[in-house]
Amino acid sequence: MAEVTGSTRATARRSTRRGAAPAAPAGQRATESSTRRATRSGSADGSVAAASPTTGRRKTAGKTTTTGKTKTTGKTTTWFDRFAARPDINGPRVRLGVLWFLVAMAATTAGRWWSGVLWAVVAAAAGRETVLAWADPDGDGAPLPADDAGTGAGARPVVSTASLGWIVAGLAASVPLAAAAGTGIAGLVLVVVSLGSLALGAVWSRSGAPAMAAVVGTVLPAVAAGAVVLVVASQLWAGLFLIMAVSLYDAGNFVMGAESSSRIEGPISGIVGVMAVTFTMATFQAPPFDTVTAWIAGAVVAVACPVGQWVTSAFLPRPDVPARAVRRLDAYVLAAPLFLAGVWAVS
Repeated sequence: MAEVTGSTRATARRSTRRGAAPAAPAGQRATESSTRRATRSGSADGSVAAASPTTGRRKTAGKTTTTGKTKTTGKTTTWFDRFAARPDINGPRVRLGVLWFLVAMAATTAGRWWSGVLWAVVAAAAGRETVLAWADPDGDGAPLPADDAGTGAGARPVVSTASLGWIVAGLAASVPLAAAAGTGIAGLVLVVVSLGSLALGAVWSRSGAPAMAAVVGTVLPAVAAGAVVLVVASQLWAGLFLIMAVSLYDAGNFVMGAESSSRIEGPISGIVGVMAVTFTMATFQAPPFDTVTAWIAGAVVAVACPVGQWVTSAFLPRPDVPARAVRRLDAYVLAAPLFLAGVWAVS
């Protein structure tokens, strides 16, 4: 009897174990097997991919893709990195820099009108580049709403990016051309151009575009280029002093700062170049400066050049935005107006 009872209990236990794990359907087994393989694959890669048909979002290691737009994670940008942009090394930068210096010096020695034409072209290119940079801040070719005619009934017409760029270019170029004619005319044109840029910015911003693009693209190049032309018109040696000092600053900043690990090595090298020009001008007492005033003017330019570059970066959507004409003028943004004030003070 005991043997029969033990055999019956053992049989019951075996049956219970077999019934505790019922066989899964074939489709479910295949799904679970696929899930385990995907999990093992994701663990081997160090990342797990998940897809959802409702959100359309896929996450991968170091990258998040949402509805076709990609955002790549990277190093955090500090406030100093935002303003102290590295020089652009793409293209024949050295040859263009030498050519620019020779053309600028030739226009300065040729007189105010040739200087006015040259700096008007640079100001126009810088103004248009500023508008285009703000119209495509991410550099992905996606236009701002200002390029659209609007949606829905009653949509208001706006100025397109292409049209605004050329209008801003014409406004910015008018100031250095007026500066070649005289200081009073230049001041009057600058006031009219500034008011016109405010109106353009207001119109362009009606569809969500940044209004500051029109104002900055007009006023910043106009003031810098117009001040250079007024310096040349007031005194030839003063114009040569300014052009050579800022050009040597740009050269030193590019040569030493292009691939340097430090953000300040380039500006410091450029300041050394400004001091070299200042020493020469102070020694020969180039009019209208004497030795003391030449050193004061040189020190002002040495400080104003890097600060002008940082100010220009602050008014751009990104410090590394491709805008060569803007960067050709950035060191003059503060240096040229302050140098002009110095020339007027000692004349």
